[in-house]
Amino acid sequence: MIERRWWPPILWAAVILIGTSWPRLQLPPVEGGDKLLHALVYTVLGVLTTRAALMGSRRAVTLALVIGGIAIFGALDELHQAWIPGRYPSMADWWADALGGTAGSLASWASRSMRAVA
Repeated sequence: MIERRWWPPILWAAVILIGTSWPRLQLPPVEGGDKLLHALVYTVLGVLTTRAALMGSRRAVTLALVIGGIAIFGALDELHQAWIPGRYPSMADWWADALGGTAGSLASWASRSMRAVA
């Protein structure tokens, strides 16, 4: 059985996959808005996954595995969009995903580290 701490990142990953499985929505064009949305969504995934992975641990290798796993998840999500009408995989979107996931993971790591010191 999956530990309770893993449910938030699993559910958020499911939200990402469901959201990217819809045909492209026509949103008002905002310069860089698409990349910002990618980064924000993956920042949340980074925070949730890092919190779950680091329960009782502050090991750097765990952080590296989380960041790598989120980058792989983002790449697979981009590839999966090739099969969705009106969507296409984008290297720029993947970079935004990976950078957002990294930022969220590092923020969560730093927050835990500061609490451990205090």
